Amino acid sequence: MTVWNASLPAWVIHRPEPSRAERAVMRQEIAEAAIRLVCDSGLEGLSLRRLASAMNCSTTTINHHFADRRELWIAVYRTTILRTQARIRRAYESSGGSPLACALAQMPIDRESREDWHIYLAQYHVACTDDELAREEREQVRIASRDFAELLHREHGMARDRARKASRQIITLLVGVATQALFEPRSWSPRRQKRFLEEQFALLGVPA
Repeated sequence: MTVWNASLPAWVIHRPEPSRAERAVMRQEIAEAAIRLVCDSGLEGLSLRRLASAMNCSTTTINHHFADRRELWIAVYRTTILRTQARIRRAYESSGGSPLACALAQMPIDRESREDWHIYLAQYHVACTDDELAREEREQVRIASRDFAELLHREHGMARDRARKASRQIITLLVGVATQALFEPRSWSPRRQKRFLEEQFALLGVPA
């Protein structure tokens, strides 16, 4: 946006500093573009130069919002967390709080969720050599397990200790199946993922 500023010569274009909301939107757009880049080129393909080229902007624009590649990666990882949480909320609302629907919302069953799992697996690799990212990874898993346990306890009447144990088992199960689904998509179609989870929920005594 160009605005009038009488203190500047006529040939100088004055653009005000972007607002906090505008900066947040731009950071989000950069993170989304970085997710697509990682899915297309792998973690090694994520560079500021390639990202700027993909977004048709300069590396200066990227650096204005992210100090370095590590800060960008943290934003990428947290963006996938937010996208997953949004899918869980939609599943919860549309299904009336079905644990199975909330679990499926975390699985790689469509384009966005498959992208997110590409990032999650890359995060495991990065976190192996970065203590701060490893702590964040553990915290996110703890939150996911806590939230699912609360769903089982508060919404479906499962005893708290049993809900916690079942939640840990289910989160571990989701990670394993999602990983297999990424590497063997033909063997792990969305329909098969759902059927498998239904079977495992029944074995664990967890309501679907």
